[in-house]
Amino acid sequence: MSFDLILPFLRPIEHLILDDLISEIMINQSSQVFIERSGRLEPVPGIVLNAKSLQVALKNIARLLGDDISESKPILDARLPDGSRVAAVIPPCSQGGITLSIRKFTARHFTIQDLIELGTVDTELAELLQEKVSQRQNILISGGTSSGKNHPAQHPL
Repeated sequence: MSFDLILPFLRPIEHLILDDLISEIMINQSSQVFIERSGRLEPVPGIVLNAKSLQVALKNIARLLGDDISESKPILDARLPDGSRVAAVIPPCSQGGITLSIRKFTARHFTIQDLIELGTVDTELAELLQEKVSQRQNILISGGTSSGKNHPAQHPL
């Protein structure tokens, strides 16, 4: 598991990282923690990370991923082996303190039937999409970050 690489450095949020229902973890100023679950942002009260410890954790994570984060290079945008993203900004670029975002990569590939059952598309739209794909027509795809717009395994209907 890719998260095994970073868990030793982020023990206070380990339970959030390991929760499969959480797609993103965001930390602002070491004390404001938010998660994205089922497409909705939720604050997570009661978690406070020491700013100095968080900065050391980020340095270790960056080093482990073949990158660096420091005062001279205050922005980290790295990928874990499974495609999950670790992004962080430290002072002086982040004036309010350290920010960290962990965007988890999902391995689940939805079928058109899954999308119908979830209410994402109705059967009429599903049939239209299948028709357009079989005719090899262009389709404009839009969606939120990490929603699978570029993942080729998710496109076949």
